[in-house]
Amino acid sequence: MNLSEKILSGILWSSIERLSVQIIQFVVGVVLARILDPEEYGVMGILFVIIAFLQVFVDSGFSKALIQKQDRTFVDISTVFFFNIGVSIFCYILLWVASPFIAEFYNNLELSLYIRVVGISLFFNALIAIPITILTIDVNFKSIGRINFISALVSGVIAIIMAYLDFGIWALVFQTIIRVVVALLVVFFNVSWRPVFMFSATSFKNLFSFGSKLLYSSLLNMVVNNFTSIFIAKLSSVKDLGYYTRGTQFSDVVYGVFSSVLDSVLLPTLSQIQNEQKKLVNVTRKIIKSTAIINIPLFMLLILLAEPLIKTLLTDKWIMAVPIMQIMCIARMITIISGININVLYAIGRADLALKQQYVKILVRVVLVSISLKYGIIFIAFAELTSTMIHFFINTYYPGKLLKYGPFDQIKDLLPIVFASLIMMFGVFVAIYFIENNIIKLVLAIFTALPLYFIFIYLFKVQEFITFYTKLKISLIRYKR
Repeated sequence: MNLSEKILSGILWSSIERLSVQIIQFVVGVVLARILDPEEYGVMGILFVIIAFLQVFVDSGFSKALIQKQDRTFVDISTVFFFNIGVSIFCYILLWVASPFIAEFYNNLELSLYIRVVGISLFFNALIAIPITILTIDVNFKSIGRINFISALVSGVIAIIMAYLDFGIWALVFQTIIRVVVALLVVFFNVSWRPVFMFSATSFKNLFSFGSKLLYSSLLNMVVNNFTSIFIAKLSSVKDLGYYTRGTQFSDVVYGVFSSVLDSVLLPTLSQIQNEQKKLVNVTRKIIKSTAIINIPLFMLLILLAEPLIKTLLTDKWIMAVPIMQIMCIARMITIISGININVLYAIGRADLALKQQYVKILVRVVLVSISLKYGIIFIAFAELTSTMIHFFINTYYPGKLLKYGPFDQIKDLLPIVFASLIMMFGVFVAIYFIENNIIKLVLAIFTALPLYFIFIYLFKVQEFITFYTKLKISLIRYKR
């Protein structure tokens, strides 16, 4: 299987995996949101930030370091495995000690117990990190898909049952723990690798030279991405954090599919052509345009349908999440393209440049969000969008300097897709404007959007779409024969 086939196969299976998991999470999230209150989602938002922050230390960038290293050994893998275990134990002890102080900071004494329970997931995440990394190196996204699908389904069903039985926030807490425990059980039957105690200081040092840059970058990224969640609950209210979290989750369903697929596929495949600049640029250009063909119209449609979607699925009690969802859809649409550029830097072994970018990005976001905090969650969302737009130019600076494919070249490639999506958006707006029933709006919007978009993306001669359309037509002709 050549590189192009490997990329396509990886994208296909990774897309199936992420799409199926996101569908499960979306359905589970809708059911839970109808049962639980915004305050409970707000508390879970605080817990998520804490665990996600410590999880960065547990991995410390070593997973990506193993993927990027072409001559990795069994000793390298074992060294990272036992390092992850040790750090997870240390982080949990630290979390146990710090939990009362965190609870006091948010004026919620019950938060301490929630933190200590959900923190158990750190250890299980450390156990599955290396098996998942091995599957990623082998581009075995089919097995990764099986693991994530089963764990999401089982944990989601249990969470819904607990919510119906009035367990409240404990339904969300145990959903987190059960998911990683089930994933560990499925991993055991899907990965033949078994840990053998081997720890090499030399391996650790070599991997840390690359992984440390990813660690610092990931930590900064974590602070940048969750800065708002940390302070909304403190300076505004837990309820506002619940609205904000729910509003971002709709856009994150789509964003999660794209980012996970791209992050898992791009690094192991682009690393194979890291020394072939012309080929690397051509592949990157195709990936950006192919991603945008689906990404941009989908987010624009979500912006238009935010209100009927939230009213239909979550009920009117979540109406405050509508503007947050619309603003964050624009932000996530941009972030996906930015993420491709970051993966290119990782693929050519320049994690140091990605780290430099993070310093600038965190300064931009902290300044803008800090200014917006006292004005409420809608202004905070606008601050996030503004910083995301600035981040795009920061993330594309080094690819432009090193590979001669910078921000304006990428924007030029994307313009036909943007114009086709805007025309589609206007057509859908006109079609549903006078309709009152939200369900009819949603159905009519889909049937209006698809033909409009396909017609104009074809008329604008977007080569990636024409290539796909041609191959599909040839396949259908052969099938009929």
